[in-house]
Amino acid sequence: MATSKHRGGEKQGPAPASLSAEYVEANPRSHAMYDRQRQNVPLGVTHSTRLFDPFPLFIAACRGSHKWDVDGHEYVDYWLGHGSFLLGHAHPAVGEAIAAQLSDGLHAGGETELGMLWAEAICDLVPSAEAVRFTSSGGEATELALRVARAYTGRTKAIKFRHNFHGWHDAVAIGVTQPWDLPMAAGITDGALADTVVLPANDIGAVRAALQASDDVAAVILEPGGGFSDTVPTDLGYLAELREVTRQAGVVLIFDEVVTGFRYAVGGVQEYTGVIPDLTTLGKVVGGGLPAGALAGRAGVMEMLGSTGDPDRDRRERIPHYGTWNAMPIVAAAGVAALGLIANGDPTRIANERAAQLRDGLNEVFAAGGLPAVAYGRSSIWKTYLGERPKLLDGDLSEAAADGERLAVGWGDLGDPLRRALLLEGVDVMRSQGFTSAVHTEAEITATVEAFAGAIERLRAEGLLRA
Repeated sequence: MATSKHRGGEKQGPAPASLSAEYVEANPRSHAMYDRQRQNVPLGVTHSTRLFDPFPLFIAACRGSHKWDVDGHEYVDYWLGHGSFLLGHAHPAVGEAIAAQLSDGLHAGGETELGMLWAEAICDLVPSAEAVRFTSSGGEATELALRVARAYTGRTKAIKFRHNFHGWHDAVAIGVTQPWDLPMAAGITDGALADTVVLPANDIGAVRAALQASDDVAAVILEPGGGFSDTVPTDLGYLAELREVTRQAGVVLIFDEVVTGFRYAVGGVQEYTGVIPDLTTLGKVVGGGLPAGALAGRAGVMEMLGSTGDPDRDRRERIPHYGTWNAMPIVAAAGVAALGLIANGDPTRIANERAAQLRDGLNEVFAAGGLPAVAYGRSSIWKTYLGERPKLLDGDLSEAAADGERLAVGWGDLGDPLRRALLLEGVDVMRSQGFTSAVHTEAEITATVEAFAGAIERLRAEGLLRA
């Protein structure tokens, strides 16, 4: 269950002046480590999402649905390795598989039975997967997917959608946040983005118009659950229309299921909706918690990674695929073990049920407190938004663009204060959202709902929430 940051019963002495002061007082070792780390690491964090005011926690251990920081505080965890641990942290069977492989070596420098079994598991579970190639991350998989689509079609352009994130490689590093035509980072050239077309999400008319305007579109890529890991939900009926439009135009449809894979259903959003893409990218859950990615898809498209036996043709028309860590046996061992446990559907079902329970509980807290906020989501991915319920969440696309902008903001400037308040209540979330796992219990969900209620009262007491 969620546990207070302040051990040993009631907190002793006068209350600190603010949430920030209380957080600083409670976490002296994290504070010191942050000050030390930022001497060598830009911003003091190893992932931009982990930047946190006044400083991030340093984590000492993670097991099941819990984590412990270096100051000895315990939390119910909803980061779950940025969504990687559908089975929870340090699942015994996955750990045993990793340990068994350790004595036989981390890297084979050749093909392995584990890699074969891992590929077979993906082809068994993911509807679009007739063939698989492994990478070291989900972002690397989306980069390979676009190259395969271009080689297969002989075309150059790729359509992506606003708010959709496909990794940080140059070709997709645009259309993620406003302004839409500005790359998400410095150092990205106009040339790298010249063949990327950014369209509004959930707008099939915009897709039709773009395909009619150019016969050089190789691929359409999207997060099928919605941009920013389902923050801006995709209308699921739109997916079927998108499938038909791309099929008619001979365009490769790519589902980026790095986040949604194995969560909506064992086979991802494509199993959940029955809409089958040409290519699918996977990451996070697929590696059992170790760094991994995969590109899977129709055999005819994936053949671009193969060989015709004609050296001249292969040199001009085929894709050699390298990567030192592709399907390395220690990662394959974790992947095979994790997918073996996931295959019967129980982990996905349980995680989804826990997320639904959490969303229901949070909405009750918001309503009881008169707070204009909403908890939403599908599968084991849950989100919260501070504001009146957008129409998009109920399938009304009449204000889809504006609703998407609102949802992308989340709690806005209150995101960090909300997380600070929740940490002080014994719960760690990704500011205002997170993932559930198959090992979160109903009691932990109930305690998390109570923690949210306590956090809201903390924000109100500090004058940060007036509603």
